[in-house]
Order: sequence, then C-alpha cells, then structure tokens
Amino acid sequence: MAYYMTEATRQNCQDECRLSPNKEATEEDLKRIGVECTKVDFDDAKVKEDLDRLIKQYNMNFHDEVHISRATMPNFDEKLNIFFEEHLHDDAELRVIKHGVGYFDVRGKDEQWIRIPVRRGDFVFLPAGIYHRFTTDRSEDVVALRLFRNNPKWTAYNRNADGDQQSTRQEYLNRIA
Repeated sequence: MAYYMTEATRQNCQDECRLSPNKEATEEDLKRIGVECTKVDFDDAKVKEDLDRLIKQYNMNFHDEVHISRATMPNFDEKLNIFFEEHLHDDAELRVIKHGVGYFDVRGKDEQWIRIPVRRGDFVFLPAGIYHRFTTDRSEDVVALRLFRNNPKWTAYNRNADGDQQSTRQEYLNRIA
C-alpha cells in the first residue's frame, strides 16, 4: 500500500510520485515510525461497530467530517497548499476516508518520504510529532472522518519554521529511536 517516493513539488504533488524502480514501504517500516493503517468497511453493516472500536482503541472523544473539494472548500488552492506544507501537530492525527483518493506523506527514519495512498475505508493514525503532509489526487475530492481526543485544535508547526523546536517533536524522536 505505502511506498517510498520521489520528491514531490506543488506542481506534481497530486500524482503518485513513485520511485523508479518502485520501492514499497512495509507495514514494519510504518510501525517503526509510529504510523498505523487499517481498513473500515463502509459497505458493511458493521461500519458503526468498526468506527466505535477505533474510537475506543485510540481513546478519541470527538469526531467530525471534512469534505476537501473545490465545490465545498472556499480558497481550495490555498488550503491544499497549507495541507501539503511539511508540518507536525501536538496531537495524533487520525483519519478515515469515506470518499475519494488522497495521499498522506510521512518522513521515514532516514528522512525519506513515504507516501500512503488512501481511499474509501482506509484508516490512518499519525503520531503526534511526526512530520507529514496531505494532498488529494487529481480528482480533488476527498471526504474524511477526523477523530480527536479533545476538542479539535489543529495548530500546525511547519518544519522550516518552528516544528523542530516543539517538545512534541523531541518526544516523538525519543519514542522511535
């Protein structure tokens, strides 16, 4: 599912950006950096049960839904540029994709980007302190459930600004060392 990627720029970030030859990122590669992925079957009667299990497993108390598309999001290009800027958060990021296709990019242990394509039913857990970014594919239409432990507060710390100074970043690096 995930793979190591070429350096994506804003001009091609919505493409797959695979290395040539392709180099898959294993589940173990992702676990080493604290990233977890699983499936939620939206076409199954157990979807509520699956979501409740994830909410309980990760101790989440709030959730909402975001629709990332030109039709629903004012200043779409500006927002997508913000999502694609390499950043971290003080809280874990948990997403379940309900519709569309997008890409979560995360930094591996060697600083190389790993791209995680996501589509309907994909669940992604990104630990607090990991550098990451997000973009849609060229269809520019993604609906995602966002799970939160506390009331949503999404302060992003960009890598080239203040990200490395955050205590959350050092805690994350210590956990994966």
